[in-house]
Amino acid sequence: MWEPSEADTEASTLTAFMRWLDEFRGLSFTGYADLWDWSVREYELFWAALWEYFQVEASVPYDRVCQGDSLQTMEWFPGARLNFAQHLLRYERTRPDATAMICYNEDGARNDWSWSELADAVRRVATGLRALGIRPGDRVAGYVPNSAQAAIALIATTAIGAIWSSCSPEFGASISLDRLGQIEPRLIFAVSHYGYAGKDRDRRATLDEILSGLPSAEHVILLNDTEWCPAVSAAIVSTWESLLASPSGPEAFHFEQVASDHPLWIVYTSGTSGPPKAIVHSHIGALMGAMKDVHFHLEATHTSVLLFYSTTGWIIWNMLISSLSLGATVVLYEGSPFYPDVGTLWRQIDDARVTVFTTSPGFITKLIDTSYVPTARHAIDTLEALVLVGAVVEDALYDWLVPALPPRVRIFSQAGSTEICGGYAGSVRLLPTRAGEITARALGMNVEAVDGQARRLRNQPGELVICAPFPNAPRRLWNDPTGARFSEAYLAGHAGWWRQGDVITIYDDGACRVHGRSDATIKRRGIRIGSNEIYRVLGSLAGVSDAIVVCPEAGVWRGQLMLFVQRPSGAPPDDGTLHHRINDIIEDALSPRHVPDQIIDTPAIPYTVTGKRLEVPLRRLLERNLSHRDFAASLPHDPDTLRWYTAFSAAQ
Repeated sequence: MWEPSEADTEASTLTAFMRWLDEFRGLSFTGYADLWDWSVREYELFWAALWEYFQVEASVPYDRVCQGDSLQTMEWFPGARLNFAQHLLRYERTRPDATAMICYNEDGARNDWSWSELADAVRRVATGLRALGIRPGDRVAGYVPNSAQAAIALIATTAIGAIWSSCSPEFGASISLDRLGQIEPRLIFAVSHYGYAGKDRDRRATLDEILSGLPSAEHVILLNDTEWCPAVSAAIVSTWESLLASPSGPEAFHFEQVASDHPLWIVYTSGTSGPPKAIVHSHIGALMGAMKDVHFHLEATHTSVLLFYSTTGWIIWNMLISSLSLGATVVLYEGSPFYPDVGTLWRQIDDARVTVFTTSPGFITKLIDTSYVPTARHAIDTLEALVLVGAVVEDALYDWLVPALPPRVRIFSQAGSTEICGGYAGSVRLLPTRAGEITARALGMNVEAVDGQARRLRNQPGELVICAPFPNAPRRLWNDPTGARFSEAYLAGHAGWWRQGDVITIYDDGACRVHGRSDATIKRRGIRIGSNEIYRVLGSLAGVSDAIVVCPEAGVWRGQLMLFVQRPSGAPPDDGTLHHRINDIIEDALSPRHVPDQIIDTPAIPYTVTGKRLEVPLRRLLERNLSHRDFAASLPHDPDTLRWYTAFSAAQ
């Protein structure tokens, strides 16, 4: 699908890094495979080299690269004192008037921020937070859209050593409290309304409910409403403008110098098997992981312009903001990618002169469905790479994309996760890219496919594990003092290696193919959704006695969120009213992204003998990746239910 030219090899950031290693470390490599092998075998030397290569700034140097006897106990760069936000704003010193951020909304309005303007706003907000009593280690939450204010709030929070965590305002009260309720934030940045798909979405009642469930919140900073006050919460309400009135001189401001493993932000898993896990990432882990991934695997530099379409509830947004550490310009869009039409992001790509565009396969599927060919309508004269993340990419998407974009644009997939705050496999500009495959395993990530006995596999699917420590691994789970939940979720089995929960094939030449989740986490249009969240909402709904939800990643239902609903015994046939109620309740309590594409009435829900819903087998059955016979092996105790689902699958 893509072959590197001599010019590509010469211009690659990886080539520059290997030359630097040769000059300053006396290390010579024959190519990427050789470099990758060294990065995972001599991981201490690799990460120490990155510290120097990226010129990490620390007020106190580290004592050693890492210490600990397991991935869970490993400390990275102990002894160092530094600050993540300081690295995001350091280009103010050398390029104060260059553009750091470009922000759009649905009206098409564009607002550019220079490095000096961004740094000034961050200092003002950070100073205001300190004046409100926010201290290192305090949690600061955001209920915010993808806007300049959200980015500034994140950077300001981390600049003073407080811990950031955010939810998108499309989240309902229940799903937000499942997350923020765990971390007890002292302060919340929030919007009382936001725009999406041409409509103004009023969130005042939802925000009231969230605040009433967060007694820890002492302050609320309203970003877009100067008059509204919460009905129940005792939190003191301030405005964004009041924070911006704080003094901002760079001479008087200091970035809080924290330990390298000090918590930076808390992000969340999808909540498949209970409340979402609150994952803690560190200052050094998030910084080093982002610089490595974005620079070497996206080939981004200080001349790049990056558009990652995301909400503030997805780790991709955190990665986008982290890209400021490389001096890249980041593009933020507050709105729907399909409003007023599917050309919105392509117009931004032309207008902002974007070089790297990251999106989900679902976005490309929408282009295909609407026959929207970008090259027929847009110049796309600066784009260098289109990156697909968040879900398995089928070969057919590449077949459509290649002729739909200029020949120079590299099209590739990256694979990563919220848990590792980055990628484990991605593009390598030095190597060819084949449709449906990911070029190589990421630097520093000792990824292997293993079977049930932890034997390494080649050219066949296996459980994805990471066999060597890496700094962007989570420091811990919040409210997990013994580490037992963390260990059970990610380290159980497979010799204590990191268990990602994905199925992967690694080929002899180092290329990879990710097949999907090995657990029941749903990925819909790149966003991870916990089925348990949907079940909790439906649990008290009259007219629904049980349900199961799946989202096939292949086949005729690819990308469709399918909700199978069992009605109470003797209930009359539904005339559509119940299905509408289900959609409304899910949207209100969770988010529009949780609303199913299809609701199917079923006589029964398939369970294992131990009482677990058969989500993964059902999903694989609908993908045609599991035979009826193998599905039957999962359900030997319930032949009637078995017959219904196999007949449903066969009829399509």
